[in-house]
Amino acid sequence: MPTCAIVFGSSELKQIQNLENMKPVIIVHGGCGGVPEAEQAGRNAICQAAADAGYQVLIDGGSAVEAVEAAVMSMENSRVLNAGVGAYAQADGVARRDASIMAGDGRAGSVAQVPLLKNPIRLAGYLLRQDAHVMLVGEPAFRLGLRLKHECTFSLTAAKQEYWLKHLSEACINLDYEAMAAEWKASNPRLGTVGCVALDRTGALAAGTSTGGTGQVFPGRCGDTPIIGGGTYCTKQAGVSMTGTGERIMALLSAKTLVDYVRHSRPVEEAGLLVLNELQSVSKGSAGLVALDAQGNAAHLTNTPFMAWAQRR
Repeated sequence: MPTCAIVFGSSELKQIQNLENMKPVIIVHGGCGGVPEAEQAGRNAICQAAADAGYQVLIDGGSAVEAVEAAVMSMENSRVLNAGVGAYAQADGVARRDASIMAGDGRAGSVAQVPLLKNPIRLAGYLLRQDAHVMLVGEPAFRLGLRLKHECTFSLTAAKQEYWLKHLSEACINLDYEAMAAEWKASNPRLGTVGCVALDRTGALAAGTSTGGTGQVFPGRCGDTPIIGGGTYCTKQAGVSMTGTGERIMALLSAKTLVDYVRHSRPVEEAGLLVLNELQSVSKGSAGLVALDAQGNAAHLTNTPFMAWAQRR
């Protein structure tokens, strides 16, 4: 019986060896900002559990997208971090959630200002897999989630209810946009968003971000989290999830800027520092990020007093 031989060139063999040696990596963040010291250990513990959840998917042979969803859902379910169940309420008392996810192959999904859904990252992931529309917003997105039998959460946590009542100013009651804008610019210390970047055994990257936004803002306010290129971005070279002052991150397309720096041969940590410096110098934006490149090099950076994060490799 004749035999057949497959001959690989040196470049193909190197690529195969690299894939065989690829170790999965995952890095998560639980938001940055002025968090009281007494709360910091608890937030880091939530991130550790989320990293474990996502890493388990990776070592079981799951994809980077699946790992990101698992890790972000873990944080959305925490009731403490500002995403999913733990979302802040806007000025009218309604929590509207944003999320996005992107794979290194260019597929992406995003949802914005969706009420009631417990895990908006799941709906963003569904859109990514359908690979048609990238973003859905508001009530229609919520209704799609219901059709897909995604879980709902019908009330704020006790902590978020207390925060809303404590900060219910006259401007919020009257939905006075100019007065609310002035209050927001004067004091916005409690930032928060959750996110994740993962590298799987095949060398594929994915990044995702989820948030409950900022408390007491005008109804319908949307920050950087659901904006592909703003709060989340991923290519075959690198992926990043941002947290911080969403208006500033969105305007500068900070996530895409970081990945572009990596594409032009900047190390991922240096790229992250350049992005944070730009945010600080151009718009005085408070921000943090986690990022990975295709070789598994990681960065976790912030220009705020604290950012919860964790990593597994």
